[in-house]
Amino acid sequence: MAACKSAGEAVRDRFHLPSIPSPSGERLRRALLALSQPVSQFVSSAASPSLPSPTPKRFSSLASLRAPLPLPAVLSRSPPSASSSAAPLPVLFRGLSSKMAAAPAAPQSRGRRDKLLSIEEAIQARWARENPYEVDAPLDAANAEKKKYFCSFPYPYMNGKLHLGHGFTLCRAEFQARFQRMQGKNILWPLGLHCTGMPILACADKLKREIAMRKAEQDCGENGEKREHVESAENNSAEQQNGEEDAKKKKSKVAAKTGNAKTQWEIMLGMGIPEAEIAAFADAQHWLRYFPPLAKRDVTRMGFGIDWRRSFVTTDVNPFYDAFIRWQFNTLMKRGKLKFGMRATILSRREKQACADHDRASGEGVGPQEYTVVKLFLQGEKMREAPVPQHQPLVQLLEAVKAYGAKKVSLVAATLRPETMYGQTNCYVLPEGKYGLYLAFTNPKKSLDKAEEGDGGAQAAESEEEFETLMTREEALSTCTEVFICSERSALNMAYQGWLPMQAAEDPDALPVPHCLGTVDGMNLIGLPLTAPNATYPTIYALPMLTISMNKGTGVVMSVPSDAPDDYMALQDIKNKPDFFKDRYGVLPEWVGPFEPVAIIDIPDLGALPAVTLCKEKKVASQKDTQKLQEIKEEVYKKGFYDGVLLVGPCAGQKVADAKTVIRDQLIERKEALRYFEPEKPVVARSGDECVVAFMHQWYLDYGEEKWRETVEAYINSEQFQTFSPQVLHQFKHVVGWLREWACSRSYGLGTYLPWTKDSSRPVLIESLSDSTIYMAYYAIAHLLQGNDMYGQAKGPLGIAVEQLTDEVFDYVFAQTDDLPKGSTIPAEHLKRMRNEFEYWYPLDLRVSGKDLIFNHLTFSLYSHAAIWPHRPDLWPRAFVCNGHIMVDAQKMSKSLGNFISIEDGIKEFTADAMRVALADAGDTTDDANFQRETANGTIMRLYLLEQFANEAVSGALPLRTGRYSDADRLFLNEIVTCTQEAKEAYEGFQYREALKKGLYEMHTRRDQYRLLCGEDHMHKDMVVTWLKTQCQTLAPIAPHICEHIWSEILKEPSLIVSSAWPTFPEHAQDPVLHRQFLLLLASVEDFRRTKDKAVQMLSGGKKKGQQPRPADQAAPALTHAVVYVAKEYPPLQQQVLTLLQKAPIHKGEDGAWCAGKEYMDIVKNDEGINALDKNAKKEAMAFASFQMRDELKAYGRSALDLRLPFDELNLLQSHQRYLQASLGLTEIVFLPSDEAHPKDDSPNRKLAKPGKPSIFFYVG
Repeated sequence: MAACKSAGEAVRDRFHLPSIPSPSGERLRRALLALSQPVSQFVSSAASPSLPSPTPKRFSSLASLRAPLPLPAVLSRSPPSASSSAAPLPVLFRGLSSKMAAAPAAPQSRGRRDKLLSIEEAIQARWARENPYEVDAPLDAANAEKKKYFCSFPYPYMNGKLHLGHGFTLCRAEFQARFQRMQGKNILWPLGLHCTGMPILACADKLKREIAMRKAEQDCGENGEKREHVESAENNSAEQQNGEEDAKKKKSKVAAKTGNAKTQWEIMLGMGIPEAEIAAFADAQHWLRYFPPLAKRDVTRMGFGIDWRRSFVTTDVNPFYDAFIRWQFNTLMKRGKLKFGMRATILSRREKQACADHDRASGEGVGPQEYTVVKLFLQGEKMREAPVPQHQPLVQLLEAVKAYGAKKVSLVAATLRPETMYGQTNCYVLPEGKYGLYLAFTNPKKSLDKAEEGDGGAQAAESEEEFETLMTREEALSTCTEVFICSERSALNMAYQGWLPMQAAEDPDALPVPHCLGTVDGMNLIGLPLTAPNATYPTIYALPMLTISMNKGTGVVMSVPSDAPDDYMALQDIKNKPDFFKDRYGVLPEWVGPFEPVAIIDIPDLGALPAVTLCKEKKVASQKDTQKLQEIKEEVYKKGFYDGVLLVGPCAGQKVADAKTVIRDQLIERKEALRYFEPEKPVVARSGDECVVAFMHQWYLDYGEEKWRETVEAYINSEQFQTFSPQVLHQFKHVVGWLREWACSRSYGLGTYLPWTKDSSRPVLIESLSDSTIYMAYYAIAHLLQGNDMYGQAKGPLGIAVEQLTDEVFDYVFAQTDDLPKGSTIPAEHLKRMRNEFEYWYPLDLRVSGKDLIFNHLTFSLYSHAAIWPHRPDLWPRAFVCNGHIMVDAQKMSKSLGNFISIEDGIKEFTADAMRVALADAGDTTDDANFQRETANGTIMRLYLLEQFANEAVSGALPLRTGRYSDADRLFLNEIVTCTQEAKEAYEGFQYREALKKGLYEMHTRRDQYRLLCGEDHMHKDMVVTWLKTQCQTLAPIAPHICEHIWSEILKEPSLIVSSAWPTFPEHAQDPVLHRQFLLLLASVEDFRRTKDKAVQMLSGGKKKGQQPRPADQAAPALTHAVVYVAKEYPPLQQQVLTLLQKAPIHKGEDGAWCAGKEYMDIVKNDEGINALDKNAKKEAMAFASFQMRDELKAYGRSALDLRLPFDELNLLQSHQRYLQASLGLTEIVFLPSDEAHPKDDSPNRKLAKPGKPSIFFYVG
């Protein structure tokens, strides 16, 4: 029967709620649902309560426990009918867990949202007038010792408006800044705006090309006719009004050439740029003027407490910042951290410059992967002796170049294991793959070995960099002495590494390509006789393999079946199915039969044929058994490299780890192999071209230098540096372990020029990830140099001109020396003022970032600080906190999915505070966070009702009592203190979801529960005011506008809440005993309710086996009376277990909850008394131990292991008799010790009572 559902089930069914995790597991969750029942004093009838009528229409959108109804509304509810035994559904209790769903839709009326927006606007205006976020370093000794907190966020890139992802990470710094301000610290929370790098200029140039093409289309069509329907950039604003039909006509050759890719014009439209203004963005400088002010506007509207005096845009547009970056790189040069040489670098072919992470559309974090490419020489004589029809296309292509002299032809195979060449039995090609025949040099035109390093590279940097070796076809045929057969992608990479000549494209917009004699299918290569360097067999053959990727390596795979399980199984498949492979791929028996695995490396425990041995042991069926093959591969490769010993060749007897490089170098010296690099994964530049690895001259930062690396590594491992996450710390250690040279120069883009190249014939820009490592130091003095102008076009309050900012001035300001700069025209007191700002605010206390920046920016920052301040680790960053990316409603945020949210649009839809709450609730780990629209919508209602409650409480509309405090008051005050302390701990640990749970959701829950405990006596005015003030203070870091409004406008506090202190209470105000009493009440009510539901079900003819259901016309008698049994102590067995558990070590986990290791299980298992028990008793003892240490310990701490409760449980329940009676819908309830029987009770219920867990018996009065 529906009416017999438990209260918890009824609530969840009605409001579609998930289960709620809680401090004491399911018990607290059920107790909270039970407490949501209105007390009997709210109804005028003494009859048994029933399920209530539907929720009033104006609250029908609330499908979450997160949105409490206005408290006064509850008092006027009409009494429920008496047709059911179940108590009324909750109307007061809303929300405990931040994991619970919020209201699924915004209120139909936008009045609540608009009211919150108007509050936010008014509060922001007040902040603007009073400037609470503008703080200078103290100049007087009295205030110089005041603690400070300096936090920052990697300045966002200004190629568009800020979006929810920016907002999420910004919030994590913002929340901490506000929290630390409430701890009495001076706060520096600035925000710069990043314009350095390639993307802005690339977009501007792309737009410029599109405009030129549009104009050309307008002037003349493909056949010379006038293009009437294509509008020029100047007339596009008129076309915008012509509707969808005209918009479709605008699709031109620009879009056609890019396939489905959007043009830059379309991208700008999608960004919300008015069409009439798009043409202006063809000038890169327009981006710098357009987007930074919008970013400042959106961040301010979001309520962030930024000191905008210190904001700046990067690049040489801001001459003060430009001078600072030049000083930084001059210093790095003096310290020997900058070098110049030929490096293997990810290159954008279109831009002809290195493509760093921030220059990429995809492939961030991807670096060059080095291979050894081995030449498998074609045996022409053998081909002529035994011609194969499928080789004819290849033969014809080679015949065409005979006139240009003999050329060595080879299939080139990329390998990571050149030391295994001795075991080659064949090579593999992809039958369906496309392979090109590329003209190649025997001696490359570029070499990493010819790199010039250090200061001597400055002369080399003056010469023009040649990325491609351009030749005509005639020149290439005459010059090249070899032909490489490989994939097109690998040929491109080899061309930019000096191995292949390139042919210039006729189309000026097209890129050059390697000289290709023609292409053949992989089928045309099967059966080719080859000479493989170092191989035991004098001739090997090319065979088919169906799993080769043409986007990895060269498309040719050498086969070493002794040590490579994939190679072995592929060879076995061909041997086991000779007829199939002959008919399908033309494979002849003599190409396969004579070839057996060759023993080349001996591995302890695996032998000399490890791949063969493990494939047989693990019963690998075929080359399609990928999981087993991968496991074998990892085992063989790892053990082979570290423990394997070579059995053949000049390095026989040596370990593989020692011999690998020696063997590779021997192959290269004999011109039988070459070093080859390609991107680890595909990398696409923002200009749209797929990147290659090029050998190019680069200024680079030598992060791999041993002493530098060891210094940074030691700091990361020290107690001075924090990440608040073991996973993040591990990532930093990993990055420092592999990070080596980093190219820091660019020829294309925006930014600051390397100082010593600025006036040269080839000025070089500093790459965007390299000039963004210590700019936090510039925040300290920016407001003194440039005032309120982020572009630095006017002098600041000190009147310093940029020409006065010499390196010597910066040396003094940034603590490189204590001597004032000689000859400086800047007054000494101004220099000291800047030095004071730096020394007060530095080091950086917190930097919050997305986790992707661990692999570059954040680690670079540590290296740069160690280089600039080598003897001052006290000036290095103190903490990096990283987070994952943001999703929207569990989906990746993207415009194509229609869920892209800009900060501007999010504020309009949800309000700033509601967005901030939803972002706090989104997640705290490095996993991707989830912004839920329904959470934001539900928060609108919650904050609106909070403001309404505050107004009613202060105005007198809400009935409140005064006078002495009751037990309920004391319990409530203790819960306020508990929530406040737990919220503080969460903020300190950067656990903002937990801080929101304790500082908002549980604060509301405790208020509603307090109201229920008070019943018709009403809440106490002092408690309500205390709760309101504390609620504002605990929530202020996350939702500052509504808290400021209530604090200042309703509570009439004299100062701003942003300047108030964190709530404080008298010492020992937090009483764990009172807290446990409170939780016991909650849990008891829920347990009692479940017991009553079962009793009602049995009276109604429930599910008991053999029981007949009660006739429909016969109502079940109402359970109106109950007796509660309370146990003073545990049964003997449980006392024995508790005594043992008290010996077990316990500690607080990462979530702040008490927990224990597995030692307690051994303590109980190994006890002689427990071992003497029978099987059932022993099982009961272990189950009890597990429950206490898993659930009860988490909720109550060490007191969960006490043999008796630290309070009188019977007295507690008796003092709240009225509340319990009303919550359970009873007319009478009595309380007895568990050793006293009640005359109406002949059940075993009283024996179930335990300390902290009373039992109950219901009966008909």
